Amino acid sequence: ETIPDALPAGGAVPNTAPRTPSPFAARTNQLALPMLESAPTEQASESDIQFVSDVTIVPRASFEAATDRAMDRNPSKLAALAPSKTSEKNETPPSLADTVEIAADAGGEVTLLTALNPDLDRRRPGANKLGLRLPTEITPPESSYSQRSEDQRKAVINRMGGSDETEKAVAAALNWLARHQSPDGRWAAHNFDAGCSGCGGEPTEVADIDVATTGLALLCFFGADHTHFKDGPYRDTVRRGVEWLLSVQRPDGDLRVGYEMNDDGDLEEREETMYSHAIASIALSEAYGMTGDPELLNPVRNAAYFIVAARNKRQGGWRYDPGQKGDTSVLGWQVMALKSAEMAGIDVPRAGFASARDWMDMISERNGRGLYSYRPGRRATLSMTAEGMFVHQLLGVSRGEENMPRSAAFISRSLPEWENANTYYWYYATLALFQHQGEVWERWNAQLKPLLIENQNSDGPRFGSWDPVGEWTDIGGRVYQTALCTLMLEVYYRYLPLYAAPPALAEGAIGAVRGRVTDIESGQPIEGATIRLTLPKRPPMTATTGPDGRYTLDIPAVPKFFALSASRAGFVPATANIPSSEVIGNALTQNFLLWPQGRDIIALEEDPEVHHLGNNAFTGSINSQFQREAEGDRFIAPFELDADRLPPRNTRVRLWLLHKGSQCPHEVYLNGQRIGDMTRSPNDGSFGEHTIRFNSSVLQAGTNVLEIQAISCSGDLDDWEFVNLQIRLSSNR
Repeated sequence: ETIPDALPAGGAVPNTAPRTPSPFAARTNQLALPMLESAPTEQASESDIQFVSDVTIVPRASFEAATDRAMDRNPSKLAALAPSKTSEKNETPPSLADTVEIAADAGGEVTLLTALNPDLDRRRPGANKLGLRLPTEITPPESSYSQRSEDQRKAVINRMGGSDETEKAVAAALNWLARHQSPDGRWAAHNFDAGCSGCGGEPTEVADIDVATTGLALLCFFGADHTHFKDGPYRDTVRRGVEWLLSVQRPDGDLRVGYEMNDDGDLEEREETMYSHAIASIALSEAYGMTGDPELLNPVRNAAYFIVAARNKRQGGWRYDPGQKGDTSVLGWQVMALKSAEMAGIDVPRAGFASARDWMDMISERNGRGLYSYRPGRRATLSMTAEGMFVHQLLGVSRGEENMPRSAAFISRSLPEWENANTYYWYYATLALFQHQGEVWERWNAQLKPLLIENQNSDGPRFGSWDPVGEWTDIGGRVYQTALCTLMLEVYYRYLPLYAAPPALAEGAIGAVRGRVTDIESGQPIEGATIRLTLPKRPPMTATTGPDGRYTLDIPAVPKFFALSASRAGFVPATANIPSSEVIGNALTQNFLLWPQGRDIIALEEDPEVHHLGNNAFTGSINSQFQREAEGDRFIAPFELDADRLPPRNTRVRLWLLHKGSQCPHEVYLNGQRIGDMTRSPNDGSFGEHTIRFNSSVLQAGTNVLEIQAISCSGDLDDWEFVNLQIRLSSNR
């Protein structure tokens, strides 16, 4: 089998609200924000983040130099593990002409702009020592990981294919991992044995993978329901591991940075690959999803946005560095990271999942559906087919879809044998076949389970670990091997079955949308938020979030793309663009993060309605379908503005909205003055973001009036829709 040629492993937001102390409170002073890159042909899917005024604007050139390394490297292990360095320093203050504005890109055309706290010493791991939170200070949320609790594990372990023996093996493995954690909190691939010097099994290849091995080790503890919030033998072990990952994360969310001590006793930075970033992202997402710790919200969200920004925008997919042409091996970890963030309640841009679908469609063409290769033009392999099968499961492909049985049959031809170990392949095959269930899973599990138990070390310093034999252990070593084997033995309860029976739908529903609404500042779920779907010739459909911030809304027949909004008094409403193709016969996850209402955003409608201007004559080039009938050719919206929000406090002002179907330069007026025109919306008929910047002198104290006038193109009054209009104010800082 051909194997992958890279390592395969497992802004400053004002924060004045009182909150419960967290072990990671020192990290709340940074948040990476996405910015708007004009791309009208890209599908715009959701309002990812609202405008925040007090941030540091960084030069576009500086940011692009740090992230756009889209060269296709020599596909050798060492080349893949030694990416080039690019300076991020900017010695000269940027001029306004060289800077980029902050806005949200709903379509996922995400570039990251960071806001830094200059007083935060984040270049030295461990510089910010964090305190422990008492376990009673916060109640963990209802999550997708409740089945990991000890009581629930006991109830399902035998039924799902595990046993008392597999649980004993997991317990021994966690004991070994805890004993070999470095003092600074990481799990070092090379120096893990410094404390006992009796294990051996360090990697024989020179590679910087401590971020990856730390992420994999943490996932083992999370799989057995050990967190930094929960009393138990490994609470501090987990805390220190999460703390170390946070200490190396850059403000833009990048987790590829690790550190090593040189001969002079100084810390040197080592850059890892997107493998490491994704694995660490999964670990942070699970930590947040299992605990609800609000201090982890921004790091998790930033890490997910970094993945979306790092995709190859031409072919789809990911590789070692941001922007490179993709490969299936790296892609699998990115999709797992995005899905983990979504499961934790993060509003992940749909462009990330769309990129994965594009890549998987391309990679399977040469090999036939259901068989997958590492890169285009190569033959299908067991590892990549197993990984591709699990990726498709995460993307919502049904078990009955014709590709899935073919993938399962191909994998089942090569059952695990320790003499020819390939734990990377086994890991993905175990995840995919467990979700597939049936006879292929039973055969696989019957072979794998005793194999792992029999080959776990049972005495001496190595007790609980697995020897690094087989593919990729020359790079990953004993920590990598032990972590993957442990995760395979936790598969019986690590994830809920993806193919559980869907919830009963109301009559006439094509599917459902469900998710969680969260306060972006506190990280706490928002109870009583309204989810609103505008429909033609009938009142809007709504759902209300419960105490855990969760909602479910059955969806009737809808257009190809439709807008779904979340709102609650005291918060800025958010709107997502939803492709109906992802809802049909499915329960789609759509999370919302809401900003508390401040003085820098004026939402013209507290509960956003979709508005349709035009004459219901759809003769244009954009074949849009609309959510409601036309309301005429003019929209008028008054809003109030206090005098203290006028110049000189705010000099930069923007009108922001989502729109679809627009083909003409519709005119926009404020207080009788024309402030700009609409541009064309995305060509695929989806909702895209639009921003009009204008001089704040147009505003006045008291009542202001916004007016949008639809116009005709080629003799036809253009039909188009828009939703969630906001006036966004920015201070001189």
